[in-house]
Amino acid sequence: MKFFFDANLSPHFARGIAGLCGSVRDDVEQVVHLTDLFKPDAQDVDWIGELTKTGPWCIVSIDRFKKHHNAEREALRKGGHMVFVLEKQWSGQPFWVKAERLVGWWPQIIAQAELQAGGMLSVPFTHRSGAKFKPIKL
Repeated sequence: MKFFFDANLSPHFARGIAGLCGSVRDDVEQVVHLTDLFKPDAQDVDWIGELTKTGPWCIVSIDRFKKHHNAEREALRKGGHMVFVLEKQWSGQPFWVKAERLVGWWPQIIAQAELQAGGMLSVPFTHRSGAKFKPIKL
């Protein structure tokens, strides 16, 4: 599995998750941030298309890919990418709170990525027993 963090998330999250996965997960081959592979201002439809050449990828983002709804979502479908969208509540939180929640959700994100190829799921901010991802129409 390969994970890609979008520009709207800190590159430190990707590096932290990469370090954590590297010590316990052989099946997670790569965790990168957009800026590791592309210019920071790369357009979504462009980097999604480029990822498709080496994908599919699991994409982690706060962006629901609505700006260029059809083009971006079509590129995601075509590439077979699995997209985990952090719900809107994530964006207003301090760095360390987001980091804590992301680490808390990470085992479930990996488990879901193993089960499902392609699609888009919403990741709630609150992580509690029984919390689940919600499907988003791609």
